[in-house]
Amino acid sequence: MSDYETLLWEQAGNVVTLSLNRPAKKNAISKQMFDELRSAFDKVATDDEVRCVVVTGAGGAFCTGADLSDPGNMVSTSFEFSDRMRNMNELVRAVIDCPKPTIAKVTGVAAGAGANLALGCDLIIASTEARFIQIFVKRGLVVDFGGSWTLTRLLPLNKAKELALLGDEISGEQADALGLLNRLCTPEEVDAVTKDLAHRIAALPPRTVQAIKANLNAAADQSLEETLADEQNTQSLIFTSEDTREAVIAFLEKREPRFTGR
Repeated sequence: MSDYETLLWEQAGNVVTLSLNRPAKKNAISKQMFDELRSAFDKVATDDEVRCVVVTGAGGAFCTGADLSDPGNMVSTSFEFSDRMRNMNELVRAVIDCPKPTIAKVTGVAAGAGANLALGCDLIIASTEARFIQIFVKRGLVVDFGGSWTLTRLLPLNKAKELALLGDEISGEQADALGLLNRLCTPEEVDAVTKDLAHRIAALPPRTVQAIKANLNAAADQSLEETLADEQNTQSLIFTSEDTREAVIAFLEKREPRFTGR
C-alpha cells in the first residue's frame, strides 16, 4: 500500500501482511513507523475484507525495538517522554485490541519493543533462527510496549521476571520451550506455515472468530459469572447469523461451508 514508507502492506485474499521495512536498521521503530503502524492497525480493524493480520519484518530481522537514534524519538524532559509513551501505548492497545486475529512471524531478532510487539499478537510463529530479548534493563529502561502485561499472562511470574530482570537473549527453541510460541519452524518452513495458518483462520466465520478472540481476551481479567455472561450474549448474537446457518447446512449436506461474514 503506497500510503506507507516504513511498512510494506500486502493483501492476499482476506489476509493482510504488515512487514516492518527498515532493514538497514533491523526494523527498529522510528516515530514514523510508530505512526504508520497505528494507522495500519486502524485500517485493518475496520476493513471487513481483512480477516487475519500477519506482522513480520523485512530483511531477516523482526524488530530491534525503538530506534533510539531517530530524532522523532528523542525527548529532553520527563513530560515529553510521558507524552511519547502515551502515543506508543495507543499503538499497543491497537495491536492487542485489534478485533482481527493477529499472527507474528518472527524470523530473526525481536528485541525490546520488537519482542513485545510479537508477544502482543494472538499467535507467534518463529523460525529456529529467531531470537527474543527483553533488552530494556540493559539500556537502563523498564519494560514497555505492554511487555509487563503480556509476559505475566504468558509465563509464570518467576520466568517473566527472569527474562525482564536479566535481559538475556533466548533462542527460538527456548521461547518454544517456555510456551511463548505457537509454532517453531525451520527457516525454510516458516513462510508456508504462517501462510497456511493465516488462511485457515481467514476461511472461518469472521464474526465468530472475532467474538471468540474478544471473549478470551476479556476472560483473563473476569470472574466466572462475567465470562458466562459474555458467552451468553455473544452466542445469542452469533446464533442468528447467516454464517452459523451456513455452517449447519454445510454439515448436513456434507460439504465445506462458505462463510461471508454475515
